[in-house]
Amino acid sequence: MQIEHDPNEPKMDRGAGPWRWVLPIVALLWIGNLVYYPIDWHSIALGGGTGIVLALWAIEITGNKVPDSWRRKSSRSGRS
Repeated sequence: MQIEHDPNEPKMDRGAGPWRWVLPIVALLWIGNLVYYPIDWHSIALGGGTGIVLALWAIEITGNKVPDSWRRKSSRSGRS
């Protein structure tokens, strides 16, 4: 079963989005956290929030597709 695609379908517009502002803000939060607070629940929350921001950025940049370099080669048994 194959899915037909329109060869003239325009590419998705992937602009810079909010990332040029979000990533520097996250960096400033990390610097401020390291300077003014000991490692505590604020640090854990900041780490979790950073992970979420990084994951959202990666999903947007890749179009939620797995890079080809991460995919397994299909085996000879016909199973994928």
